[in-house]
Amino acid sequence: MAVQSPAGNAKSSNDEAQHVSPNPLTNQNGNAASSLTREQIICALQASEAAGDGYLIYSLSEGSTSDGDKPFSLEVAQQKHLPKDFTEFLVDRVNFPPPHLGLPHNVHVVISTRSGLRLAPDFYQTVLRPLLAAVGLKPAESGAEGYQVTVTKNPNTIRDFARELGRDRDAGDKTVILLSGDGGVVDILNGLDHSTPPSSVPLAPTIALLPLGTGNALFHSLHKPHYSGTPSHPSPLVLGLRTLLNGTPAQLPTFRASFSPGARLISAPLEPEQVDATATTKDHERETPVTHLLGAIVASYGFHASLVWESDTPSYRVHGDKRFGMAAAELLKVSHAYDATVDVRRSGEGAFTRLRAARTAHDNDAGGEGGGRFNYVLTTLVSNLEKTFAISPAGRPLDGQLRLVHFGDVGGDKTMEIMMAAYREGEHVGMPEVGYEKVEEVRVTIAEEDARWRKVCIDGSIVEMGKGGWMRVSREERERLKILI
Repeated sequence: MAVQSPAGNAKSSNDEAQHVSPNPLTNQNGNAASSLTREQIICALQASEAAGDGYLIYSLSEGSTSDGDKPFSLEVAQQKHLPKDFTEFLVDRVNFPPPHLGLPHNVHVVISTRSGLRLAPDFYQTVLRPLLAAVGLKPAESGAEGYQVTVTKNPNTIRDFARELGRDRDAGDKTVILLSGDGGVVDILNGLDHSTPPSSVPLAPTIALLPLGTGNALFHSLHKPHYSGTPSHPSPLVLGLRTLLNGTPAQLPTFRASFSPGARLISAPLEPEQVDATATTKDHERETPVTHLLGAIVASYGFHASLVWESDTPSYRVHGDKRFGMAAAELLKVSHAYDATVDVRRSGEGAFTRLRAARTAHDNDAGGEGGGRFNYVLTTLVSNLEKTFAISPAGRPLDGQLRLVHFGDVGGDKTMEIMMAAYREGEHVGMPEVGYEKVEEVRVTIAEEDARWRKVCIDGSIVEMGKGGWMRVSREERERLKILI
C-alpha cells in the first residue's frame, strides 16, 4: 500500500503530544478551565508524572486562533482538579485505547487534500497528529510501528487505497480515519467493491469520519441528535474527534445504483496544477464506463444532480459550500423540466408503480401516479444533505430506510421555495407539490436529448446516461463498511 507522509519533520511521540498551541486559559482566580466551554472540549487526560499532577484538557479552537493565520488549533490547558462538568470527557486509561484504535498498525489516516476548502492536511498536522500522540498513537516513521498515513495525490488515490485494503485478510480489523467529505466515503465503498478479497466473505473495515468536505451529508445526518434541541452544541470537528476516541462501530447502510449500458462515470474539471501538459486526453474525455456504483447517502436525477455537477469547477470550488447557492441561481434561471419517467417499488409490492410529478398544488395528492416531467428526483439513506438542509426529515441515523423526495415542473421560483423550506427542519415535505415516501427500489428512465440533462449523482460522483438510459436504486443488505458513531 502506497503510504506517504504530509510535509513536516518526523517528531517523537512525546514531542508531538506537546505540539499544541499554548493556552493557559486562566482567570484572576487561577481556574485554568473556566474559560473553556463544554462545546470546545475533545477529551481530558491525566497528566503524566513528568508533566506534573492534575489533568490535561484538550480542546479545539476554530476561527480566530492564537496562531493568527490558521483556521483551527489544538489547545491544552493543565488543571490540578478536573471540574465536575468536565468529568465525562476524562479518558479512562484502563480501557483505552478502544478496540478500533488498539493496534497502531491497523489504523490508517487518509488525508483528502482537495476536499472542501482543502483544510485536511493542516488539520492533520496541527490537530489530529498531536491529539493521537497524546493518547499514545504515532505515525509509522523511520521503521517504527505506528499508524499509516495516505495523502491523496489525484482523484483515484482513495479508491486505489481501498482496493488494496480490500485484499487484506485483516481488513475487518482495520480502522480508517478519513479526513474528507462524502466523496471519500463513496470512494472507499467503490474501491472495496472492485477489490479481490482474500475470502468469499469480505470483511468490513471501520471508518472514522472527520468532516472536512463541503456538504458533509453523512456526518451531519449521523450526528443530528447532537444538533437538535439545544441552543449550543459542539462543532462538527469537535464531534468528529470525540467520536474517534469514544465511538462504537456500527454497520453503514448502503445502496446499489445500477445503470443501463453506455453509462459513463465522468470527472469534474481539473485544477490548473493537476493538468498534465503532455496528456492528450481533455477534461471532457475523462470518462469511464460504469455498470453500477455503491452509495451511502444519495442517488439523484434532476436539479440536485445538475447542481452537484455544475458547481464542481475550479472557479466554484474556492467558495466552499457557498458554491451550491451560486450554481443554483444559474440553474434556476433556466428552470429546466427533466424529461423522465420514475417508477417505484414499495414495501410488500412485487411490481413497480409509475409516479406523476405534480406541477401545482392542485394537480394531485403528494405526487400522485401516472406520468409527467420532473424537476427533482432524489433517493436517500440520510436525513440531511448539509448541516441544516433536512432533505429527508423522517430519516434517523443508520435506520437503513430508502426514502424518495420528488416534485415536478413547478418553475424556478417554486423550486427555490421548496429548497428553502428544506432548511426549516424539512418543512418542504409537507408542501402539496412535493412527494415524499419510503421505497424499496426506484427506477428512473431518462428521455433527454441534451447530455447536459442526462446526469445522475451518486454521493457526489456523476454518471452521464445515454438517451433512453436508466438508473435503478435499491438497498444493499451486505455489510460493506462499519462507521464510528
